[in-house]
Amino acid sequence: MSEQQEQIPAPENTDSTEVKVERPGSQPVEIEPEEKSPAEEPAVADQEVAPAETTEAEPPPDWEDRYLRLAAEFDNYRKRSARDFTRIIKTAEGELILELTEVLDNLERALNPEHRNGGLDELVKGIELIREQFKSVLEKRGLTRMKSIGERFDPEKHEALMQLDSDEVPEGHVLGEIAVGYELGGKVLRHAKVIVSRGPAKDEEEGKAEP
Repeated sequence: MSEQQEQIPAPENTDSTEVKVERPGSQPVEIEPEEKSPAEEPAVADQEVAPAETTEAEPPPDWEDRYLRLAAEFDNYRKRSARDFTRIIKTAEGELILELTEVLDNLERALNPEHRNGGLDELVKGIELIREQFKSVLEKRGLTRMKSIGERFDPEKHEALMQLDSDEVPEGHVLGEIAVGYELGGKVLRHAKVIVSRGPAKDEEEGKAEP
């Protein structure tokens, strides 16, 4: 091999750098690196794929245990409500009885032998005052007296004891009242015992043809 023969050193890295080849008495020649096709480039993952998590299967719920717990809670609630209701009733009864003791005191004073010499008129006046006091105590508790006379008979409010003829009260209406009816809080507490009118008396000869 002659000294004038060209010696081209092997490029160290032809991937990304240009290689210049120099010849004696000539200008350097640039050799462009070969372009790699996309198929040759290593594929780069866009995102890292996390390994699949393995979860253990949850045990099925114990429906029998839940049912027993719910039944026990409901039974406790029912007993507690019954106790509260009984306590409320006893409290209301205590307050009412306390107010009625004042009426009882006045009755005992009216029957005191010291007050018997006052005369019949004073005794009646004292009883009337006691009655008004008693009515006031009951009305404060929501008790109201029902009006029955002249009203149309209502089996929801009235209890018919007898029927009588009447020229003034229409048929099917209350003619008289034997026992007063009462309502408590808008609901019937005691039915009124009444007499119902059958209307005007009918002549036995009515309806027969005249001779």
